[in-house]
Parts: sequence; structure tokens; C-alpha cells
Amino acid sequence: MQTVSPPNDTRHATPTDRLCWSIVELQVTDLERAVIFWTTALGLVERDSQSPGTALGTKDRTLIILHAGAETPVAAPYTGMYHVAIGVGSQVEFSRILTRLIHLNVQVAPTDHLMAKSLYIQDPDGLEIEITYETPDRFSHFGDLAQGLRLYDVDGNAHSGRGPLDPSAERVFAAGQDPMAPLANDSYIAHLHFKVAALEPALDWFETLGFERHLTLNDWGFADMRAGQPDTHRLAMNVWAGPHQQPRPENMAGLVHYELISHADVSASPHLHEDADALRGIDPAGVAVTVRTSK
Repeated sequence: MQTVSPPNDTRHATPTDRLCWSIVELQVTDLERAVIFWTTALGLVERDSQSPGTALGTKDRTLIILHAGAETPVAAPYTGMYHVAIGVGSQVEFSRILTRLIHLNVQVAPTDHLMAKSLYIQDPDGLEIEITYETPDRFSHFGDLAQGLRLYDVDGNAHSGRGPLDPSAERVFAAGQDPMAPLANDSYIAHLHFKVAALEPALDWFETLGFERHLTLNDWGFADMRAGQPDTHRLAMNVWAGPHQQPRPENMAGLVHYELISHADVSASPHLHEDADALRGIDPAGVAVTVRTSK
């Protein structure tokens, strides 16, 4: 049998980004059911935490906190979280998670974004989760964006950025791995993707935190932002729910709070106020945000 070597297995968010995602907090309708799903489907482990809710993550890092309190699952059309992306640091781990999901009969959509490979699933409340393996070294340049989204790889081949991955080809890299092992310890929150009421005000708002515009497709109602590293995806937003929508109702499942770690001074942001050792505010999607400065 031919041995297939995985690509470079060292990519993940580094301090060269001005901002890094920390903890993401989600509200669910059935906390016990949600914890079982996130730990079983994805291999997150429960962590000790003094905070309310159930903390989940890797052995060393909390990524997600789940809270009870929602009365209804996700429904349209409101602003809020579109999906949360958990990044993995290797092709092997990406392929192992895919193998796990298939083994558990979890419905999954393996997608090739060229700059990244992604797996999309939904939790029992309809909260969308992305598992992503960043592959910026495969990307060369964008095509004429006036003609729509077109990406080119380093060999000059055109990609839609939304094509399917071949599950069989991806799973080859996980040969010999235990699909039911916990999520790898170098996993991290890679990005959040929001539903917003309008692109430009949201882009302006997040720029004051240190994000920078990477890609704006007004005709498609989509924009992407990075935080320092080239050809990376740290924040996205869309208006696909329709313009000028209201924030998610408080009794609905969804994103209720997230935390960012800043490696730069964001104290001048007009959208945040000082509160003890952090800056806090409400983002354009109506979600509470906390920004802490790295020590």
C-alpha cells in the first residue's frame, strides 16, 4: 500500500495575529443533550470552571462554554452567530475528526475553501459548527472579484472556494489514528462568522478592535476579515438573513458572549467601555464581547 504523507502539520493561530479568539459562550435548550453532542461528536472534554455553565475544550484550554436557558432552537431571520469555527493544527487531526463524524453517523459537509479545509455540522439546536484546517500555502490569489468569487491555487488552478472535499481522500491521512480520541490539544477557536444587519457598519465596528478587511463581496452580501496574518480567515459576516434584521431573541439558542485576547492596545475603541481588567461592549450582531489584553 502506498504511504501518503500529510502536508505541513504546524499551522494554527499564532501571536503574529493582533487578536486571538478565546472563549465562546453558547446558550442551548437542553444542556445535558448539548454536552453529550459536543463531547461525543467532536471529542471536546469537560473542564473544571468556576464560571456558570459547562466548560468544554482540550486538556489544557477552554474553547466553548455551554449555558442552559434557551427555550427555542435556532431560527431565522435574526442577527447573531452564523457559525463558530474550531481550528485544528494538522491534516491528520482534520482527517481524524472527519473519520469520527462519519463513524458516528453525524451529518457532515466536507468543504474546500482553498485557504482552508472545513467540516460543517450542526448541534441539536441547529447551532452551526465548523472544524477547519487552515491551508494558506495552497492559495495564490483571487480572480476578478467583480465577476464573483474565484480563487487560484499555487499551480494556477481556479477554485470556487466552496467546492466539496473527497471524504475518502481526506480520511487516508487518519490511517492508524484513534477516531474516538479527545480533540488534539493544539486546537483553537479559529474564527466566528456572524449574521449582521449591514456589512459596512459591522466592518467599521470590528476594525476598531484590530481586525482588518480582507475580502468584501457586496453583491454576495459577505465580508471577511483577518487579524494580521496574510491569507487567514479570522472573522466573517453576512447579510443573508436579510438587511436590517433584529438580534436573536433572548430565549433562542445562540451565541451569548465571546472573548478576544488582544496583542495591541484597543482602549481607544469607541465601542468598548472599561470594566475591571477588561473592555466590554455589544457587537453589531447584538452579542456581548469582552476584550482582554495579553500579558
